[in-house]
Amino acid sequence: MAKQKKKIIRYKKTRSFNIGIAVFAVIFLYMALMTGRYLLTPKIKMYEVLDGDIASTSYYTGVALRSETIVTSGSAGYVNYYLRERQKAAVGNLIYTIDENGSLTEYLNDSAGGESRLSEEDLKELKAQLSAFSTSYTDERFSEVYDISASLSSSLMEYVNRSVLNDLSGQDSAAASFRKYPASASGIVFYSSDGMEGLTPQQLSADTFSRENYQKTVYGPGVLVKNGDPVYRIVTEDTWSIAIPLSEEDLARFGQAATLSVRFAQKDLDAQAAFSVVQGADGASYGLLTLDKYMIRFAEERFIDLEIKTTQTKGLKLPKTALVTQDAFVIPKEYLTTGGDSLAEGFFREVYLEDGSVSTEFITARILRITSEAEKEEAKKAGEEIPDYCYVAVSDLAQGDMLVRPDSNDRFRVAERQSLTGVYNVNRGYASFRYVNVIDENSEYCIAEKNVYYSLRTYDQIALHGSGLTEGQLLR
Repeated sequence: MAKQKKKIIRYKKTRSFNIGIAVFAVIFLYMALMTGRYLLTPKIKMYEVLDGDIASTSYYTGVALRSETIVTSGSAGYVNYYLRERQKAAVGNLIYTIDENGSLTEYLNDSAGGESRLSEEDLKELKAQLSAFSTSYTDERFSEVYDISASLSSSLMEYVNRSVLNDLSGQDSAAASFRKYPASASGIVFYSSDGMEGLTPQQLSADTFSRENYQKTVYGPGVLVKNGDPVYRIVTEDTWSIAIPLSEEDLARFGQAATLSVRFAQKDLDAQAAFSVVQGADGASYGLLTLDKYMIRFAEERFIDLEIKTTQTKGLKLPKTALVTQDAFVIPKEYLTTGGDSLAEGFFREVYLEDGSVSTEFITARILRITSEAEKEEAKKAGEEIPDYCYVAVSDLAQGDMLVRPDSNDRFRVAERQSLTGVYNVNRGYASFRYVNVIDENSEYCIAEKNVYYSLRTYDQIALHGSGLTEGQLLR
């Protein structure tokens, strides 16, 4: 029996629409578009506007002027000191002796290697000097090592010589070989000089401030001196001055000031100094900063680095990186009005209808700034009168537009443009130009006037870097 063949018929599969895949595709496309938009939209760093101030600081190297006198030796011989440097001497206090035949020196040499002549109090004072120096020492002030060395030597010799003097007081033969020289005036004693003692403001010149040929001489004990050689310096008054060179800009900024704020950065010291302007020997102007204290802290320095804080301007503190410029049309303020269905500000502009007749239309405009009362006051002081102007974004008007003054037949043609300084406000997520009136600045920040119409307010958010942004640009 033959096998029966089976006939297989293939049915076509119908493709049904999968709503889930479609929704997923739409979501994926939307996410891709938003991701692309996010990546392509510029990243903006924001800065919150706060109140602040800027102090204008100028840096100078001044020359110290003091009431100081160089005392010379009354005889020839070996000099020895009996008062520590930087101590105040009263009239009659023993300052130095002159050993005419070397008997004191010989006595000291014979005593060398014996027991110490220093008391516990003397040792304590020497340690205190070393401790104070090591605490304030920096590599930039290495030259002070020589000063402390001389000061310690002076102190040591004072203690030793004082002890020796007591030992010799009962030996007539030894005492006759040296002479005692007490102070003839009261003041602070120093065992150094630089040849600029007695310098007066009228002797100042540009060369006075040059360190090229400056030399300082330190006087040490046990040195052979001639009659008339300098042996010490005495400063007789606490009031002293610092002379500084002045430029024309300096004279304009603080030439009329009676007092100035001074900072000595190396000593971390701030002071108020009386200020005056003097004319030097070369005809140039020099500033004189006079203080009635701190003399002892600077008595060993002739050249003094200082800072002068002249003004402290307060207002809105802005980073200079945020500043940008934008052009604006200059239009008389009397043409500004409100109209339309809101209180939006704008202008009436002439338009030509199809039949050739002339009509007016109200157009809104973005006002960037108006003439301030301060500007009008400044002009009035100068004997001038300036009209009120408003400054309009150039995107809202066109060159040559004819504006009509409200309730008048007066016309004004839009033409003049002026560049304004401002920043981009980003409070609403897009860049919006805001005019700022910069009244002071330094290398990093500027101070903008507060309470200016159409400008910034405290706590506004602005773009930290304004360059590269455009008006109305969306931000992320």
